[in-house]
Amino acid sequence: MPSRLLDRIDAPSDLKGLTRPELAQVAQEARDTIISVITERGGHLASNLGVVELTLALHRVFDSPTDRIVWDTTNQMYTHKLVTGRRDEFKDIRLEGGLSGFGEPMESPHDTLCAGHAGTGLSIALGIAQGAVNRRSDSWTIAVVGDGAMTSGSSFEALNNIVHLNPEKLIVVLNDNGMSISENVGFLTNWRKRLITHPEYRAMIGRMQALSKRVPTGEAIYRLVKRFRDGLDSIILPTVFWTELGFQYLGPVDGHDFGQLEQTLGQARASTGLVPLVHVVTHKGHGYEPAEDDPVRFHQPSSPLGGAAGAPTYSQVFAQTIKRLMRDDESVVGISAAMLEGTGLEEVRREFPDKVFDVGIAEQHAVSMAAGMASTGLNPFVSIYSTFLQRAFDQVVHDVCLQNLPVTLIADRAGIVGEDGKTHHGAFDISYLRCLPNAVVAAPMDENDLQHLIYTAYKYPGPFAIRIARGPATGAPLDSNLKELPLGRGAVVREGSDVVIFGLGKAANAAVTAAELLADYGIACGVVNPLFVKPLDLSLLLDAARSTRRIVTVEENVLAGGFGSAVLEALSEAGMESVLVHRIGMPDYFIEHGTAADQRRRLQLDAEGIAQQILTTFFPDSAQLPPRDKAGREVAA
Repeated sequence: MPSRLLDRIDAPSDLKGLTRPELAQVAQEARDTIISVITERGGHLASNLGVVELTLALHRVFDSPTDRIVWDTTNQMYTHKLVTGRRDEFKDIRLEGGLSGFGEPMESPHDTLCAGHAGTGLSIALGIAQGAVNRRSDSWTIAVVGDGAMTSGSSFEALNNIVHLNPEKLIVVLNDNGMSISENVGFLTNWRKRLITHPEYRAMIGRMQALSKRVPTGEAIYRLVKRFRDGLDSIILPTVFWTELGFQYLGPVDGHDFGQLEQTLGQARASTGLVPLVHVVTHKGHGYEPAEDDPVRFHQPSSPLGGAAGAPTYSQVFAQTIKRLMRDDESVVGISAAMLEGTGLEEVRREFPDKVFDVGIAEQHAVSMAAGMASTGLNPFVSIYSTFLQRAFDQVVHDVCLQNLPVTLIADRAGIVGEDGKTHHGAFDISYLRCLPNAVVAAPMDENDLQHLIYTAYKYPGPFAIRIARGPATGAPLDSNLKELPLGRGAVVREGSDVVIFGLGKAANAAVTAAELLADYGIACGVVNPLFVKPLDLSLLLDAARSTRRIVTVEENVLAGGFGSAVLEALSEAGMESVLVHRIGMPDYFIEHGTAADQRRRLQLDAEGIAQQILTTFFPDSAQLPPRDKAGREVAA
């Protein structure tokens, strides 16, 4: 069997001497490798298949890492990893100890940054390019930006400043595939539609067609008119738009044609005066028919590593519940930021197309828009992944909480998220939400809690945040009727006289199993489902503290400022500082990628880890004894 050409590419410089047929072979082998690995274990598939040729062309025209390639969202760097010395490690991408699914400077000097949030690439690239100017460096900076990132306000802030500073050796490559995760929205997407349906444009085309029938060369003119009409969006409109902004526009270029790519990138290098913008048109999922046909589904196919369950996901339960509310109340609306599929709102939009809004990659705008809606009497539910909701913190503070408006925030994918790793863990939302005046902050133990919390938020006249975990819920039966829960009221799940675990959200389920494990050691461990971080159930907390003098808090949030901190503050204010409290949560460092199960085990956030920490902290003598059954008899090892 002949060896692969890809196996001879150990550095980007190895690409430069390849013939065009050899380059096409490397592209196909890279595409085959990505499909083989990612369809087996999950990852970002369609976006990477769309940039194979673009990646190889960039490395042939520029000299990485001297020249800095900045990918706006670094989940499209799989081909880049394959040709920058990490080919043999690629099979373990996103696994614990393996390659990151995003850019990672600690892996390779060819990776400029680790970024999982769209809209940052242009600003970072401008900073690098300006740094090169100040250091009198001769290196190029190339920003590769998806058109989805152009729905982000931060991208336009950067574009404005790029034109103002106009650094000499900065190139912007616009990867235009019409998609972010969902189909793109906004004025750039709709600009062409508006122009070609404008009455004056239609009248102009009609006059030219009529003229073509009255002259001898009419047929040729008609063909010219047709070509003009069909090519208007791809030639004239982008040129006018980007030139007016202040860029030198080059394109559009077929993103799967090496000849066009290399020629145009070479032109960009020779550009003088204005920052070049290279408009590259790619097809998300290119070369793999299932991903070409359904780029949304194949943006990130589900990983099989986390196991499957028959229970619906928390996101699906949210969607089902908000549909129930919408059927009864036309004031209820849903908002997301290019995440309709992941948050469950796409299902809602199919039934209520006029009540669900996708604002694109614009989290800040989503929250402020919700505030405006709430001020008119609407009931907006804003569902955004926890890691992305961070970007809208000021809007949550200033536009929602300061105004005390009834906006419900659904912090989806809160806590451990698994293979996406440190850019995507929802580790901070409790800390940055519970400190805000007027805010209610809650987390459901199971799907039944969730549906009632959503209904409670719907009834509540102020800001309300609900954090939900990634993946399947617990399989708990759902009550047929929605009910309004009393604010700040938790529930005792299991009685215990020796120690009580307050397990927040999904962690309450692990706490129940931990209590069962501790029973084998003769330890009576209670479990409380607090439901609310703010307001906290002080009565339940103080009763547990008085009866056991030992409290354990478990949360999938950083310990600094989290739920455990709220418990310590409450006990201190009640004059009960002598109560022993052990907090279990996410550490003060960014957690690398791996399966969610492995991450919880390593951080001792699973049942076994919780039980072991309780033994070590409160019952060190029992920790050395063999397990016992419920009757107190020793259990054989």
